Amino acid sequence: MARALGLGLAFCLMLLGCGGGGGSSAPPAPIQLQAAYDPAQTQVKLTWTQASGNIDGYNLEARVNSGSYTLINPSPIFSGVTSAILTFTATPPELATFDFRICTVTKGVNGPYSNVAGIKTPLLPPTYVAASYSVPDGGILVTWETLSLLTDRYVLERAPCDAAGAPTGAWANLPLPNPAATTFVDKAVAETQGYLYRVTAWSGTTASTTRGPSQRAVTPPLAPTAFAAQPLSGAVGLTWVNQSQTATQIQITRVASGGYGPTVLLATLPGTETSFQDADVPLGYYQYALSVSDGQSTTKGPTLYAAPANPPGAPSLTATPQVAGPSVGAFALSPEGLWAFATGSPFTILPAPWGTWPAWTQPTSYGYGGPRDPLVLDAQSRPHTLYTDSTSSMTVLSHAWFDGSAWVSEVIAQAPSTDTLSFADTLWLDQSGSPQTLLSTATGVRYTRKVGGVWIQEDIDPSNTLPGNWRLFLDRSDVPHVLLTSSIDSREYSRNADGTWTRQILPNTLSSFVGFHFESGLWTDSNTACVFYKIPDAGNPVNDAFWAMQKVNGLWQPPVLLKSFPSTGISDWPSAALSPDGKRVAAVFAQKNGLFLFTLTAQVWTESLLPVPSVDTPTYRVAFDGGNRLHILVKPSSLATDLVDFHE
Repeated sequence: MARALGLGLAFCLMLLGCGGGGGSSAPPAPIQLQAAYDPAQTQVKLTWTQASGNIDGYNLEARVNSGSYTLINPSPIFSGVTSAILTFTATPPELATFDFRICTVTKGVNGPYSNVAGIKTPLLPPTYVAASYSVPDGGILVTWETLSLLTDRYVLERAPCDAAGAPTGAWANLPLPNPAATTFVDKAVAETQGYLYRVTAWSGTTASTTRGPSQRAVTPPLAPTAFAAQPLSGAVGLTWVNQSQTATQIQITRVASGGYGPTVLLATLPGTETSFQDADVPLGYYQYALSVSDGQSTTKGPTLYAAPANPPGAPSLTATPQVAGPSVGAFALSPEGLWAFATGSPFTILPAPWGTWPAWTQPTSYGYGGPRDPLVLDAQSRPHTLYTDSTSSMTVLSHAWFDGSAWVSEVIAQAPSTDTLSFADTLWLDQSGSPQTLLSTATGVRYTRKVGGVWIQEDIDPSNTLPGNWRLFLDRSDVPHVLLTSSIDSREYSRNADGTWTRQILPNTLSSFVGFHFESGLWTDSNTACVFYKIPDAGNPVNDAFWAMQKVNGLWQPPVLLKSFPSTGISDWPSAALSPDGKRVAAVFAQKNGLFLFTLTAQVWTESLLPVPSVDTPTYRVAFDGGNRLHILVKPSSLATDLVDFHE
């Protein structure tokens, strides 16, 4: 049976020790009562002496902390019972006093009460104690928890132990910086020594039972410190400082930055070694890790990112941070070497600290409908963009620019929304600032440009019926060139002075099962050009490959493999640029283990690596300023807020 007892508590009463009742008519003698508490079961066991005389039974009463007594049993306890177990139906409060008394009942009248038997609930001990070595903390991390509401401090003790976990020395107190803390890092430990820990809670002068000992915690060999890397030609030099006095070996592993590819065990060295050179390393960033072992336990040491040195002839670049937010995704370089930025959703060209234009936001609720690379600067460093401003009935393609005093916009083309009309490629500006682009129309892809204040359209190849990917490029003389890559072939269209277009089919010496499209390109003139693309490596299908194809003296040459590398799943557009003087080509593309830069000078390709150890869906743009200085703007990931201009 359950009986309420104040403080939100209740007892379940179980009667024990039933026997025969007394038969005498003499007055009953006083009863002696005893009480004992079992905190594990939250039970109170009561025993009392058998009453003499003729009685009907007993009444049992209890009180909390000197309060009023409350009858526990709703009806008299059978006269033959001499013990009972009271079980709390909820956790009783800590350090509470419970008093009990019992009396006989005869014909409904209570007899004299017994002595008062009391119990006091204990302070709740910690619920667990755990200990293990923590490399980041540099010691054994001990943690514990308690449900106590009255604990004001803890006492943590430690004892050494053998391999079986048996104590081998005395328990000693450890000083807690915060007496009420529930964690402690024990750094005063010896390598390979095992330790046990136990914790006692205290409230004033009252202690809980002690929790513990913990499982055996052992201090492994101490990890090296001062892990450093030195870039070398085709190699990485590693150095470190040993702390362990017991380590018998050191292991060095390497994995490509970004975590793709296998982890390679480079070397197993004696425990006293302090350097290693990783030779014949392909260019790229790698994560190196150290671990030390004493034959019984191993400690993982520090890690670092490192790369071999760039080869001779690689550009020497300086990093300049740029101020921009995480939503920035469009960039353009001014002739003075200063960057302008734009954001998406909605597409907005931001004011530049060095410019005079205010912010401009695309005036449409249909989202950005412009081309790739939507931000372009003219020779006066003024921004231009293309955008789609559609309604439910019309598709309107527009051009907006800052004219030096205000933003101006104009319609390029429009058509009913049921017709085909969109931008097929990005915006280009010739040296006079006249804009031009490609449009996808109902009659095919057309070249459009602004002449004398009027936008005009031209057919490129009316005979072409192949769908594909169209790209527009201007050479240094403002002659337009168009690349069309279809499922059949790849074609270059170059515009002649009379308005006609000359077509060339580009060579494809790759395996027939590999389809490809050109991802970036540039033209010096009608006879000199270079295009770049990234596809699976036909010679090694598990790899991707970065290719370049040059046009020399008017003829396209077979493609050149610039780099083959493990496929990383990154799908992006390589960025390429031609210096204003026409003497240098630069192209950047991303792998998981870095951003790679290829420069072409005097028909010699040089591969180098940008100092960005880890990239994840990066955004980047390569450009030359008006002084022929190379700039590469990098945003390492789509969520990054840091933008860096690597420049000469």
